[in-house]
Amino acid sequence: MHHIHKYNVDASRIAIIGDSAGGNLAAAVTQRLTFNEEFADLPTLKFNALLYPGLQAFDFLTPSFQQHGAKPSSIATKEFITFCYSYYVIGNDGLKEAFYYNTHTSPEAKSIYSKFLSHDMIPQKFKQNGYEPPKNKTYGNEKIYRDIEKILVHPDAAPLLREDLKGLPSTYIVTVEQDPLRDDGIIYRQRLKDAGVSVTWKHYEKGIHGMFQLFIDPFSIEAGKQSVQDLIEYANNQFYGK
Repeated sequence: MHHIHKYNVDASRIAIIGDSAGGNLAAAVTQRLTFNEEFADLPTLKFNALLYPGLQAFDFLTPSFQQHGAKPSSIATKEFITFCYSYYVIGNDGLKEAFYYNTHTSPEAKSIYSKFLSHDMIPQKFKQNGYEPPKNKTYGNEKIYRDIEKILVHPDAAPLLREDLKGLPSTYIVTVEQDPLRDDGIIYRQRLKDAGVSVTWKHYEKGIHGMFQLFIDPFSIEAGKQSVQDLIEYANNQFYGK
């Protein structure tokens, strides 16, 4: 962005978009550009769009992980997501099992960060079936948590755990029903709203993780086509007031 003038970029029409793990990166970069003083002289983002993002690796017992984590039809299963997060945090799959069973944090940490991840921020309709509210918060592994704490709760790795979200640009969030990561987007949407950030949330009941790539026949699905069209409409409105 320091060199946009070289490429004839309109500084008033810059956005960051990412899907899945890219949604994590898009949220983290947006937060950096907004809150880090070293970027204060850069153009302000018009918006950021997060498509079925994974925004934390702290809680793998959200309603959506419980409901959809084991479905073989999903591209993003709980087993695959915890495998990826283990590599993301420590560079190998050594923490996959601890992540999977949610034993990688300590009771004290659960108490501290529960306000950022409260399941109460998820509408009741998403908790009707296949969800059991965690009753025991005294379990965990203090040693594992201390070893990974600096990465696990850092906003660059877990944008959802940033305490103050005030001042972020307009945000467009896509969630899909058949997705263990659904609730990351839903909780982030609520926290942004509480912080006074303009949020547009699109939820696709018949959508699947990765659907944004499924908009061209013969490999298209209706939700994929609609999600692309909805984002284009939102971007046009943000950029050009259309």
